[in-house]
Amino acid sequence: MSSIRLRYTAVTAALSLAIAGAASAAPLYQSAANSGNDTGEYILSENDLIGGVFTLSGTTNITAIGAQFGGFPGGDIFGAIVAVDAHTGLPAGASNDLANTALGHVLFSVTGGVHDQSAALPLTLGAGTYAVVFGSGQFGATGWAGLGYLNDPVGSPSLVRSFFSTDWSGFNDDGVRVFVDGTAASPAPEMATWGMLLIGFGGIGGAMRMRRRSVHFA
Repeated sequence: MSSIRLRYTAVTAALSLAIAGAASAAPLYQSAANSGNDTGEYILSENDLIGGVFTLSGTTNITAIGAQFGGFPGGDIFGAIVAVDAHTGLPAGASNDLANTALGHVLFSVTGGVHDQSAALPLTLGAGTYAVVFGSGQFGATGWAGLGYLNDPVGSPSLVRSFFSTDWSGFNDDGVRVFVDGTAASPAPEMATWGMLLIGFGGIGGAMRMRRRSVHFA
């Protein structure tokens, strides 16, 4: 019986290794840290889309996107993630055609006051460079909301904007805060882990068969 327990322990350990790496969602990217004193000077609308560029080193499960908002919002706006053109460093495609270029999007209504607000956006992305952008006039969004610019830049953020245009351009007001939450996707178990699982299950099965053979009836 002790040998069965030992093999069971080995299988349990292998299973633990197989599922190791799963983590709760955490900030993957932020263009700036919330300073807490911004009021939302840039008004997101159908003519003013703003976002930030971020890079993922491996397969990643996006859970939410958001920004620091302020001012007096109204109605729904959209948030979307799009691929970035490797040559220009800007979102691929025209800014007024996100329906055909966005990898994922979400509609949400911004509440009043100066605060961070995020919206759930379940999306799995591979390694690469992307942009998270916010605006209105697409995906059924017809509202508006203010983005502040007095936040504290994190590193050297790469921001983008489309202002009364269908083109994207770089945006140098690095106090704008946009962010992406998520977690790295759990890797597939390595061959050694699968080997441990197979040996462990085989050992348990063999021990159980031997135990049955050793039972004698009077």
